[in-house]
Amino acid sequence: MKITNVGYNYRHPAGFSINRPNGSGDCILLIIKTDAFACLQGERISVPPNSVIIYKKGTPQIYGALDGEYVNDWVHFDMDEEGQRFLSALGIRLDTVLPLGDVTELLSFIKNMFFELYSQNLYKTETVKRYFELLLIKIGEMIRCPGAAREHPLYESFNRLRGELRLAPQGRWTVDEISRKLNLSRSYVQHLYKRFFGVSLVLDIRGYRMEHAKYLLSATDMTVTAVSRACGYDSEEHFMRTFKKETDMTPSQFRGRFCISGREIEQSKSRPPFSI
Repeated sequence: MKITNVGYNYRHPAGFSINRPNGSGDCILLIIKTDAFACLQGERISVPPNSVIIYKKGTPQIYGALDGEYVNDWVHFDMDEEGQRFLSALGIRLDTVLPLGDVTELLSFIKNMFFELYSQNLYKTETVKRYFELLLIKIGEMIRCPGAAREHPLYESFNRLRGELRLAPQGRWTVDEISRKLNLSRSYVQHLYKRFFGVSLVLDIRGYRMEHAKYLLSATDMTVTAVSRACGYDSEEHFMRTFKKETDMTPSQFRGRFCISGREIEQSKSRPPFSI
């Protein structure tokens, strides 16, 4: 995805509206901070404060103030097929009002994007892109975990746990071990994890391990046995069966297809960061 323009905390008087029957020529993400209206699928609807709308290219953009002042942040961007898959994986629907509640964290990303985009920083394009990806990830999290769930007294403990799962996929992560760690029953741990994050604990553990395995196979010369152990598997056969099921390739086939060659690494030294 390529960011073309960013607007932070734009304020407009009562009666303000945008009317682009053919869209803006690109995609636009709006974070609407005040009561507003929008026309979607030919229907005029009310939009509550702290809502997001992501218009895809070509969709009519008709929105504005409902009663009083209208305030929003926005990001214009171009999106390719990879970007569409990214949004789909996050569960983010386009051309739809997404009420999110507290958007304070999202606004910090927009503010950083705004100042970075108009700076003279050498790698500002890549930096803005990363901020935008984080913004979308956070929106995906908020969609999957409504505000009431985030206010649960155990939410932060589970959020820290999820961070540990991602940072240390090689850990001895089992439902029993995690239940003992949190001093909660197996069933309650699994129930809360699914409620908070929209995915089962077991699937998340497997997903983080597979993600780490793909990285190790593509970027190191570690043996498959070493990779399996680095991803928390005692059995190489179990690792290989799981990897084949998840990717439709054996670890060796994946490495042959996606391994970063020495020549690519040397060439990347003359390019900006994040090229590989």
